[in-house]
Amino acid sequence: MQRSGMCGRFARYQPLPVFAEAAGVLAPRVEALDGPRYNIAPGTPAWLLARDAQGEVVFNELPWRFPTSRGNRINVRSETAQVVPEYCEPFAQHRCVVLASGFYEPEGAKTEKHRPWWYFEANDRSPLFLGAVAQEAGFAILTRSPVDPVARVHDRSPVLVPADQVLQWIDPQWAGREVLAQAGTRVAASLHGWRVSDAAKIAGREGAECIAVIA
Repeated sequence: MQRSGMCGRFARYQPLPVFAEAAGVLAPRVEALDGPRYNIAPGTPAWLLARDAQGEVVFNELPWRFPTSRGNRINVRSETAQVVPEYCEPFAQHRCVVLASGFYEPEGAKTEKHRPWWYFEANDRSPLFLGAVAQEAGFAILTRSPVDPVARVHDRSPVLVPADQVLQWIDPQWAGREVLAQAGTRVAASLHGWRVSDAAKIAGREGAECIAVIA
């Protein structure tokens, strides 16, 4: 899997109805299948909020991968998504939001081995909506230049869509450039983060220990 911008992990421990309420949509009837995951890795399924072919708002579960002619991608740079041929149509017509409680970022230069990881979530632990693009085979999360506190650790962060703008974000009638500008940095500025252990680096390990604070 290609990794550009994020370390390639995020968490979702709030139940789906919490995201539905925050976005102002009806909750899906999948509570029995809705367990907490603290370490969602590339290639594994994750929940999205999107619009179907009829324009209805739906919850959907797709794998975290976006096949391209250069292999699978997990991140797409938001600055160029609207002009790169393989991304411009999904960015215009198939935007979605990935449901997350928080996300991980590595600290230090990419050339460094064994970089420490940090975990970021909203100050009030409210749900996060990560801007993304989708196709039938999967999705990729859009990234942008970060603001504090993420900027103190890493040079990229996910696009964070405010809950009150989710319905505009996933609506193809709104221009991609416009909704991207509206997403802004409001949510990112309300985050806080902490250093975590190497537990989250182990794909398949999804317990709450992955986000435990270490000194």
